Amino acid sequence: MKEWFLNYWDEILLSVITIIISYIVYKYVVKIIQKSLKALGKDLKAPRTVQFFIGIIVAVFAILILLSIWNVNLIPYITGLGISGIVIGLALQEPLANFVSGILVMTTRKLFEGEAVDVNGISGTVQEIKMNHSYIRTFDGKLVLVPNKDVWSGTVTKFWPGPVRRVTMDVGVSYDSNLEQVLKLLQRAIEEEPLVVKEGVSNFIAFKQFGASSIDFTIYFWVQRSSYFDAVNSLALRIKEIFDKEGIEIPFTQIDVHMKN
Repeated sequence: MKEWFLNYWDEILLSVITIIISYIVYKYVVKIIQKSLKALGKDLKAPRTVQFFIGIIVAVFAILILLSIWNVNLIPYITGLGISGIVIGLALQEPLANFVSGILVMTTRKLFEGEAVDVNGISGTVQEIKMNHSYIRTFDGKLVLVPNKDVWSGTVTKFWPGPVRRVTMDVGVSYDSNLEQVLKLLQRAIEEEPLVVKEGVSNFIAFKQFGASSIDFTIYFWVQRSSYFDAVNSLALRIKEIFDKEGIEIPFTQIDVHMKN
């Protein structure tokens, strides 16, 4: 063992140096990308994914250099594979398709980390895009691994493509209510609610239906992503408070039972 170590001392030293330099290059490239985007006033949308793919590229170059240092010629091995090479190629067809699709998904920004999306019926937040799969954390805490090929060829719905999003809320009132007054009160609730976005968007109320026990309206209003749940809850509380003060009834389902002698 000692003799082997002495005979290959140069190769071992060069290999260690190559690994160290590759790691430094990897860290340096990642830092340069982050600083460049920061200087341009932009954030890196997929930091872990970018780091992963940079690591893959640096690792490939490092392996090629190591093979050169140790004078390893892969051609005889590749030639000797023969039929088994075809079998291996077929076996790797799916992973390679996922790998290429992953690069396309990331470069075309079809997905990026932290984005709330629905991918082929799977809803959640994109946690990371890896070599073969995109990791989606569902809203109830599950982690789903979606093949990148399915992401690239499938339907992706982005829940928050912009800073604001429109929300709908159904409100039912009694048949005894003055509908003109109801519309004015609902409009007043929207205007008075500070968490409802009003600039550059259109908030409105539309008739929905004559229900079994109520006349139903739908409120269409816009909220910011950061205050989504707070805005919905706050507007609902405000509507109920205004209706109570103005004597507008929000009915519940009632059943009349007639008894025969």
